[in-house]
Amino acid sequence: MSTPEQRARELGLEIPDYTDPPYGGRYGSGLKAFHRTGDLVELSGITPEDRAGTRLHPGVVGADISVAQAREAAVLTATQALGLIRLAVGSLDNVAGLSRALCFMRTSPEFDRLHEVAAGATELFLDVFGPEVGSVGRASVGVTSLSRHNCFELWLSFEAVPAGT
Repeated sequence: MSTPEQRARELGLEIPDYTDPPYGGRYGSGLKAFHRTGDLVELSGITPEDRAGTRLHPGVVGADISVAQAREAAVLTATQALGLIRLAVGSLDNVAGLSRALCFMRTSPEFDRLHEVAAGATELFLDVFGPEVGSVGRASVGVTSLSRHNCFELWLSFEAVPAGT
C-alpha cells in the first residue's frame, strides 16, 4: 500500500515549500503557519495563491467565477495546505487523520452550490491520504469578502502522528 507522500508524487502534485519564503511574510509579522497542541494541528488560513502571490481565479463565485473555476481554486488551496502540513509535521505520512475543513467562498448572495466547490479540496485529501485518514468534517460558508479578492480560503485541522513514533 502506498503512503500519502507516494500518492502525492503519483498524482503529480506540486506541493509548495513554506520554509522559503516563510508563511505570512506578505501579510504581517504576527502570523504563524500553524499551531500544534499535542497531536492536534490547526493550519492558518490558506488561499489559492502560489508562493509568489499569484492568485488563481480571484473574484466572486456565482458572478464572475464559475463553479468549475472555483473548484480548481479549491484544489490548488488543498495542495497549498499539503505544503503547510509538511511544514508542521515534516511529512504527509505523519498525518493520523484530518478533522475539520472550514471552506470559505466569496460568493454572490444567491449562490448555493458551495458544497460542489468545497468538494474539490476534500476530494484531493481523499486522493492523497485515502479514506481512513483523508475523510474530514467539512463546512462550506459563503462570505462577501476574502483577503486579496480570493474566491476560496481553507482552514484545516488535523491529528498528527504522536511525536517520537
